[in-house]
Amino acid sequence: MTQSILSVTDFDSILDNYAGQQMSLIKVTQSTSNMYGEETLTDATAANIKAYFMRTGQNWDYSKMGFLEKGDAVALTKYADSVVQNDKITVGSETYRVKEAFNVPGVFNSIGSGPTYVYTACNLFLIT
Repeated sequence: MTQSILSVTDFDSILDNYAGQQMSLIKVTQSTSNMYGEETLTDATAANIKAYFMRTGQNWDYSKMGFLEKGDAVALTKYADSVVQNDKITVGSETYRVKEAFNVPGVFNSIGSGPTYVYTACNLFLIT
């Protein structure tokens, strides 16, 4: 049985008509710079996207390793925008780095076919 909870059209309509905010997405590519494995991040040209953005207070989770930092903000972006870890999102004068990006399906599926992703939930850290 497949039950649709939220479609791509529904999410796009919510962003366009009610809760969306214009922001810039800067795709970041990652490469290894030398034989020691040093990481180099390169920014691409910014593109304008519409997403839901929420500034949060600094949060911490407790685990066996100690306290883990959770992030400064959350963004819900369209799945089609392909936001991934290390990308940057600029809102107003503040720039955030995507620490985690989770693709969220809009369908509960028990028949074994692949999920249909609707949006990407992003955990953001303030960098400027």
